[in-house]
Amino acid sequence: MILLGACTSGAGPAAPESSDKSEKHVRHTEPLSRAQLKKLLLTRNDELDTEYRRAWDTTTSGKDWKASEPECQPLVDGIRPWTTDRAGARASRRFVKTPEDFVSVILVSYPSVKDASDVMSSLSSSTKACASPFRAGETPEDSDPYRGVKRRAGPDDGDQALSYYLRTVSYAEDRHEFPHLFVHVRVGNLIVTFSRYGSYRPGDNTIPPNLITSQVDKIQTT
Repeated sequence: MILLGACTSGAGPAAPESSDKSEKHVRHTEPLSRAQLKKLLLTRNDELDTEYRRAWDTTTSGKDWKASEPECQPLVDGIRPWTTDRAGARASRRFVKTPEDFVSVILVSYPSVKDASDVMSSLSSSTKACASPFRAGETPEDSDPYRGVKRRAGPDDGDQALSYYLRTVSYAEDRHEFPHLFVHVRVGNLIVTFSRYGSYRPGDNTIPPNLITSQVDKIQTT
């Protein structure tokens, strides 16, 4: 998989408002190249108010995954967002706290605002329709088990935002469940996906809100 507690939001507590209200707001409506998208991603040179401040370059590869239940397919596409219908160029980065604890960020460009909005709508609908356990993988023989999805309150960033976690099943002997956290934010015709593996600790099951806000702000002002 690639590379979304106690809080009501998968993005954690509300992030502080941006301190610079005079920054220009960029409206993204045209497809962007990978090189252009990379310039929109946060880097190690950005001042990040989060423990996940080490930035590692990553690559996105792999075929699209298929869900055993059709109503869960949009959520499975969200695991590898570059495989969603009409997805264009993409760029990715990983923000690291420890080698085992990191947030993956993937930015994907779509042909139009409508295309990106349709993807968000499909994801939202799937969080309600995907009510039973399912499997996902490149083939039925090579697939991962999930017990379902749980929707969470999304952040207030961007034009549209959605937060949820997939109820991932461990391959350990006890087959315990743990959350794979996702936050998707649309900015014009771009969708940025944040994902992180959670744990048993409820307070740990968040994606840092400051990281989300900082990334969306950079997209909106670059």
